[in-house]
Amino acid sequence: MKRWILAAAACSVALFAARPGQAKQLYGNDFEGTAVGSLPAGWEKLWDANSTASVIKDPVNAANRAFASSDLAHDASRHDVGGSIYGVGEDGWSDYIIEYDALFPVDFYMGTLFRYNDDTNFYLFDRRSAGEAGNFDLWHQVGAWNRINTGPYATDPETWYSFRLDIKGDTFKAYIGTPAERAGFGAADPLFEGTQGDLATGKFGLYGLIYIDNLVIGETEDDMTLDVDSRGKVAVTWADMKR
Repeated sequence: MKRWILAAAACSVALFAARPGQAKQLYGNDFEGTAVGSLPAGWEKLWDANSTASVIKDPVNAANRAFASSDLAHDASRHDVGGSIYGVGEDGWSDYIIEYDALFPVDFYMGTLFRYNDDTNFYLFDRRSAGEAGNFDLWHQVGAWNRINTGPYATDPETWYSFRLDIKGDTFKAYIGTPAERAGFGAADPLFEGTQGDLATGKFGLYGLIYIDNLVIGETEDDMTLDVDSRGKVAVTWADMKR
């Protein structure tokens, strides 16, 4: 999606297309280069069940595109009730930083996965609902759900927020803010952090019904900066987006 305030001469302002494996930026995609209804390059169905992921029109701004994890209702999209899991990356990914924007279509439980091994071995960063509304949790799935930590951050449905997960060794840090705050995540204090060392590597994935955009996965802080020179685009920061 492209919500920009340009600080230089206007030119093509599409973000970056999928480009796994460039330098140490492991993956990057704003999904503008993928047709609506299609699966973005690099993504695959990690857990084969009833839902289908695809690029959609941004429900906030139909001129933009985003990636929807499921075509089913919110209460049918999680894998523990028959939904599929889609992910990207390699089994050997270990320490990495994930930044993305996310929109929650309804008030429900949904989130993102990291170090995904299989349907009973992964970590989940999850928006809570019902009696836990206003919180985000970090979970370890090992055939059962084990909560690692939790922190308060209120989110409204149909609104874009920005997220960062900093995964190093057995320590995980979670950041949440507005899109304007995304550029400062690297110097900010996390919402919370947790420690759990059972899973050392794995892919990134989506859980439940969630829409994401502007996904960047890298090994270092420098990898989170968009390299525009090779594509001749205007240099912008994440703080310029989604205003």
